[in-house]
Amino acid sequence: MPCSEMPKPMVVCTDASYYTEKATSIDVTAYYSGGGIEDPNSDGFIAPTWDYVMALEIYDGYWKAVELQTGYFRHQTPVKKFYLAGKKEGRYRVRMYYQARENEEYTGVITTYSFMVYR
Repeated sequence: MPCSEMPKPMVVCTDASYYTEKATSIDVTAYYSGGGIEDPNSDGFIAPTWDYVMALEIYDGYWKAVELQTGYFRHQTPVKKFYLAGKKEGRYRVRMYYQARENEEYTGVITTYSFMVYR
């Protein structure tokens, strides 16, 4: 399962390193393996809830988003499916933008390694 660079507290993974003509979707999961984050309202730490946007991107001279999915999670996202029907053959990646609800200073972007989709 190809993932973004590890070890980092936030990781995003796809279910395969390439997708054949028979593949119907790219299944993506993200998870947070860090601890608590700073509570802006006190001196302590809290377990974060992460809001995110996942972008399926294709390389066409530059990376451009072809589909977006949004949601939130604490430890791990449910499997997010990017369906391949109507998608072009090419090199893709998944980029995820995330931010903690409890403290907006905890924000970032992670990206999977690129992978091929064959049609």
